[in-house]
Amino acid sequence: MSDKTPQNILANMGPLLPESVYKDIHSHPELSMQENRTAGIAAERLRAAGYEVTTGVGKTGVVGVLRNGDGPTIMLRADMDALPVQEATGLAYASKITATDSTGKTVPVMHACGHDMHVTWLIGAATLFAQNRNAWRGTLMPVFQPAEETGEGAQAMIDDGLFKRLPKPATIWRVSKEPERCLMPIKWIFVRAPSKHKNCIDRIHSFFLWEV
Repeated sequence: MSDKTPQNILANMGPLLPESVYKDIHSHPELSMQENRTAGIAAERLRAAGYEVTTGVGKTGVVGVLRNGDGPTIMLRADMDALPVQEATGLAYASKITATDSTGKTVPVMHACGHDMHVTWLIGAATLFAQNRNAWRGTLMPVFQPAEETGEGAQAMIDDGLFKRLPKPATIWRVSKEPERCLMPIKWIFVRAPSKHKNCIDRIHSFFLWEV
C-alpha cells in the first residue's frame, strides 16, 4: 500500500509553512500594485520547488506552472496586497512600513486582512504538491494576485493575457483565512460589498474576479 495517502501527505505539512516566511511578509506589507518584494518571495519559493515561473503578470502578479502528466489544469490563487492601516498589535514582527499610495500620500501599511497568511499557505500548498507528484496527475498553476483590495489585480492579470499566455484552468480554487470559505471553487464571481472584517470597515471590498 502506498504511503502517499492524503493523511500521510498532510501530516508532513508543518515544515512547508515556515513561520519565518509569514512573519517576514507580515513585517513588510505592500500596497496594491506595489507588491514587488512579496512577489519576489513567491517566485523564489516556486522556482525552488521546481515550477516554471512567470513574473510581472498584471504588473506584480506571479504564476507558477507545474506539469505532471495528463490531467486537468488546476489553478490555486492567493492575494498579496496589504492595507493603508497603522498596525497597533504590539507584535515583535509588527509592520512599521509606510508607503506612497496612488494619490501620492504617505500612509502606514499593514496586513490587516490576512493576505500574508494567504501567500504563506499557497507557498506551502505549491511545495506540497511538488514534493508528492506521484500522488496526482495534471497541471498545477499557483497564482499570486496583486491588488485584491482595490479590485484591480485580477482584471490586470486577465488583461495581461493570463489565460492566453499560460494554461487555462479547468477550475480555480481560492485561499481564504475563513474556514467556511477555504478552498472555494470559483467559475465567475465578482463581489462588491461592505467587508465584514473589522479592519476593513467602510471599504468596498472586491473579493474576486476571474473568468474561466
